[in-house]
Amino acid sequence: MKNSNQKRTFLDPGETSIWREGESEGFLKAARARMKAKDPEPAQRMKTLDYIWMDTCCINKEDSDELQETINSMFRLYNSAAVCYVHLADVSSKLDGYQDMEKDKQGGTVKPKVGSFEESVWFTRGWTLQELLAPKTVHFFDRYWRFLGTKETLSARIQSATGIDAHYLKGDLSKACIAVKMSWLAGRKTARIEDMAYCMFGLFEISTFIRYGERELAFLRLQQELIKERPLDESIFAWRSPQIKPKITSCGLLAPWPTCFLESKDLTIDSWKYAPRTPYKLANGGIDFQVPDKLPHYGNGAEWMGLVARVRKNYWLKLNCWEPGVGTRDTVGTRNRIRTRNTITIHLQKKNGVWRRTDCETWKHRWRPRSSRSIVGPKTHLIQIPQQVKKDGDWGRILAEKAYLGPQISTGGRVGT
Repeated sequence: MKNSNQKRTFLDPGETSIWREGESEGFLKAARARMKAKDPEPAQRMKTLDYIWMDTCCINKEDSDELQETINSMFRLYNSAAVCYVHLADVSSKLDGYQDMEKDKQGGTVKPKVGSFEESVWFTRGWTLQELLAPKTVHFFDRYWRFLGTKETLSARIQSATGIDAHYLKGDLSKACIAVKMSWLAGRKTARIEDMAYCMFGLFEISTFIRYGERELAFLRLQQELIKERPLDESIFAWRSPQIKPKITSCGLLAPWPTCFLESKDLTIDSWKYAPRTPYKLANGGIDFQVPDKLPHYGNGAEWMGLVARVRKNYWLKLNCWEPGVGTRDTVGTRNRIRTRNTITIHLQKKNGVWRRTDCETWKHRWRPRSSRSIVGPKTHLIQIPQQVKKDGDWGRILAEKAYLGPQISTGGRVGT
């Protein structure tokens, strides 16, 4: 319940005097939630509750140890709750021919102050993502605490608002790869830049330290933790540069900011084309990948093209990651069949002896592997793609400022050549 302009802060149980501020919106929100817990509406179809927990007044943010423990366990707290109440302070359930109206304090005119369910700011906040996905049961209320429905009954509208497929809303997140989960965060914002990474700890089942002040590097550190935990999920590299200026010209394999995953919501690592290879890993400030010494030439199936890692300066790295077909067809005998999976392929370029990702604004779908040799090869060679913290951090700063400030930010020239 995060939409009120006046939030309750941490409250010690002994400080009862603070609850006398009946005029504050934060107090009213807590009081209304208590009423709904004690006397739920018939439409909610649930029993009364004995306890209610609110993150805005049950966490002592001045205690760094408690704050870190809560952030690392918040997803589990929501998951074990009997129900999660979501108060949408900018939504009215009476938008059919009627709008709640409020007077403009300056001019005395009357203006609408509410929007539709799908337009609520609650669906654009980073921390509310786990509030939506973790609980088994979620009840939504409008600004006057009129019951709107549950996560189940409103799943189609929630999918329209968030882009999250309805089957994930039911709680089965196991088949969502890293890129898909990142895409759910891509269009959201948090009050503090570091929270764009910290709010995903629970969703990825990661427990690590928080360090406010690291800014955009928090997202890089999140990805490094994911590499340690899920070394076979190559969708973490399936990102594209957002359609903004300046474009990302050169980068490491890790995305500088969540908006890079905006178009990754349909990706999967589950395919019959999966070709096991030595897992990638973090090493010496970069990422080690095993690539074929040679690439098979499919003209006659017998020739071999030049060395990849020793001679070539350009290499298209095929990932064990796919997206649904886009209508292209393979001819099989006298019949056509639609391709159901397109292999994600990213461009690596070697400059001054250093491999970096280029052409960051696109993926390639050509040169699809016809055998696992095009991914793993009979013999492999180790290449390292460094994550240059300063250059890649600059890209993260630019994308973060674009996301938070829009066209107001001046980005200057090109970064990270």
